[in-house]
Amino acid sequence: MKISFSPGVLLLFPVLLLKGGMLFLAALLAAALHESGHLLMGRWLGIRFSRMEFDLLGARLYPTRLPSYREEFFLVIAGPLFSLLPLLFAPVLLGSAFLKYFFYSSLSFALFNLLPFRGSDGGRALCAALSFFFPPAAVDRISAGTTYLTLLFLFSLSGCMLLRYGQNFLLCLFSAWLFARFFLN
Repeated sequence: MKISFSPGVLLLFPVLLLKGGMLFLAALLAAALHESGHLLMGRWLGIRFSRMEFDLLGARLYPTRLPSYREEFFLVIAGPLFSLLPLLFAPVLLGSAFLKYFFYSSLSFALFNLLPFRGSDGGRALCAALSFFFPPAAVDRISAGTTYLTLLFLFSLSGCMLLRYGQNFLLCLFSAWLFARFFLN
């Protein structure tokens, strides 16, 4: 499988390194756990991947064949489920600083990826599930609506946190970037 990195993800590395090397390693380990969920589910479903591309939203896997809606649902939900595995070991993981970073990074991966906006695991799982009940045009409209509402909520929350606590400027900036990416095409 060919692996590539977008320029945006290369900018993320220095930010995480500036936050501390331990956080960087823990986030990298949490990302590897998340992506291994997708890869293992793909293997279990008999889906092979030709390429993995990393960008600011995570990794994108390119299957060699188009999965069915059922396969797509299980494929995309496996990543967040694997990211939730550390919850089973929370008392052990919260013992050291590194494991605490790993625990919270993994939990953040799961929660963020379950948000129902286009491009996220949650958005893709929602589309795959809705495709059993609605025609593609209706699924597309529902997906656009949930993406709009989710990103509006995320941007509003980050703006409130920025105004109230003076923190999370990057989350506010990231939310605005996501919103622009999806709606100012």
